[in-house]
Amino acid sequence: MSATAESRPLRLVAGTVQRRWRLGALLGLLVGLALAAYSLIVLGPGAELSQMVPVLRAARAIQAGNSITADDITTSLIRTQDPSVLATLLRDTDRSRIVGQVAALDVPAGDLIPAGVVSPQTTGGMVKAQLPIRMMPADLAPGDHVLLLVSAAAPNGAPVDIVYMQDVRVLQVGQGSAELWIPTKLFPQVVWYSDHGGIVLATIRPGDIQQPIPAGGAAG
Repeated sequence: MSATAESRPLRLVAGTVQRRWRLGALLGLLVGLALAAYSLIVLGPGAELSQMVPVLRAARAIQAGNSITADDITTSLIRTQDPSVLATLLRDTDRSRIVGQVAALDVPAGDLIPAGVVSPQTTGGMVKAQLPIRMMPADLAPGDHVLLLVSAAAPNGAPVDIVYMQDVRVLQVGQGSAELWIPTKLFPQVVWYSDHGGIVLATIRPGDIQQPIPAGGAAG
């Protein structure tokens, strides 16, 4: 009889503990559901996705001096809320602004496109001139800066070569020709020189300008 009397209180205590555990688990579940409902109602179902910002990425290598095409650009999503980071990148809304512009720097394929990929220098009053070239460096490449050596006449009538323009940016290089950024007001004279004695190109350091020789106003 004593053994039976002692086991009954033990079963009662065990049942009470189990009920408390069940109650605690139920309360935890209710709290979790409440938090989930709060996230859906207050933050919205796309709260995590709304933190993703669409930025531009190079679908293939972009080379300085080449025109940027739509095929060069794709879009990637990044998660950041730091304005200083976003200020260094191009958004998807910048796509139409840079397509057709000349790249001022190289961007490897797969890299995010920096905000300075297009030269901030204006190209207003400039033309792309595809010109026959009499002589140029064998390693001339898009993005190089050159001076234009042309044939002219000295005061005594003797032929002489002069530096007509300097710091002109090369856009494309062909077989015996080159595409250059030329100020619109000087373009007719450059064409005349190309038809009368031809043009010789020599590479120089960007910004290495000597007065009073006209500068090309090179983009980039």
